[in-house]
Amino acid sequence: MTRRQRNALWGLLALLGVGLLVAAFFATHERVSVERPTPPTAEARANPLHGLTLGLRAAGQAVVLKGHVDLRGTPPPRRGTLVLLYPEAQVETDDDSWALLDWVDGGGRLVLPMPTGDAAPALSNMLREALGVSALRGVAAEIECARLRLGPALIDRLCGTPFAVDDAGDDAIVWPRATQARIARLPYGDGEVLLLSDLDALSNPRLAMAPVTGDADEDALGLARREAQTRLMAQLAGAWLDGEAVWLLSHRGGSLVAVLWREGWPVLSGLSLALLAWLLWASQRLGPPVPTPPAHRRALMEHIEAAGQFAFRNDHGAALHAALREAVLDRLAQRHALSRLDDAALAHALADRSRLPREAIASALSLPPRATPEQFRDAVATLNAALHRL
Repeated sequence: MTRRQRNALWGLLALLGVGLLVAAFFATHERVSVERPTPPTAEARANPLHGLTLGLRAAGQAVVLKGHVDLRGTPPPRRGTLVLLYPEAQVETDDDSWALLDWVDGGGRLVLPMPTGDAAPALSNMLREALGVSALRGVAAEIECARLRLGPALIDRLCGTPFAVDDAGDDAIVWPRATQARIARLPYGDGEVLLLSDLDALSNPRLAMAPVTGDADEDALGLARREAQTRLMAQLAGAWLDGEAVWLLSHRGGSLVAVLWREGWPVLSGLSLALLAWLLWASQRLGPPVPTPPAHRRALMEHIEAAGQFAFRNDHGAALHAALREAVLDRLAQRHALSRLDDAALAHALADRSRLPREAIASALSLPPRATPEQFRDAVATLNAALHRL
């Protein structure tokens, strides 16, 4: 068998092995489509009633989203409009709560949850004084969640804060009972108030599309539960308006500064730290202030002096002195032919011709090996003067 035939055989065996693996994978696996809900983003994250908004708009109902409504400073909704208030804590003052009730008296329809704890004291006071509704606290509130039968084999629970209705009229609807109610439709003037212990049944998770799990029975049960919850909420709130807009106040109100201070403090803190870091980076280094260099710092003589100091610190002073001494002797030899003298005679001759002290000339000609900067400076100055006077 040649080498080419052997390589072809190994290639066929490799292709056969890959084919067997692919065939085994398709024989043991089945393609199944599964839909899983993802965390809410964008408007669905900011608006807890985004699912209700989409459902109403899909049914042809006009929906107005509001973050805050000022019934005293802006025109109120039209007569007969349904306003769903969630969360209830955006009614902050007594004037706002009574202005809201005056709008209901003129024919408005208000849907809201029972305030929990001290979330909305102004709204709780208005409900207690005007409608005789008070939230149950302590032991009285520790009751089981009410069970709602949505359909065959479909049972839901309504939890939240139970409340008591002191004087329910004949036109009022209270469920399950007035002393521990979970749902109440209370007429007031020409309008009505729908009060629930909890509006969780209208929130995004409860009205979201049921996930497709691949199990036909489970998927059908989830779809039936969602449709039953939608029908129940429509029955509780009455028929949705035809031609009028439904107002959903589902964002916390207030000015832009208040919203940024309440919700955007992590971003503001990060930006403040980034600005502080940039200021520290852009500012001068810490330490004592450095005086401004004088104008003559960049003069040529300063650089020459610095170069000489550097050469002297690196033991190059002897070479500089020797070069200058040779220049003096060459000048003396050229003009006076006296370079062949000993040190004493040479010092005497240079002193006579340059008119410099003989002791200074003698010291400048014989510089010690470890001369101090003063000695080196004096020797160089003396030899330079002698060189110019020869």
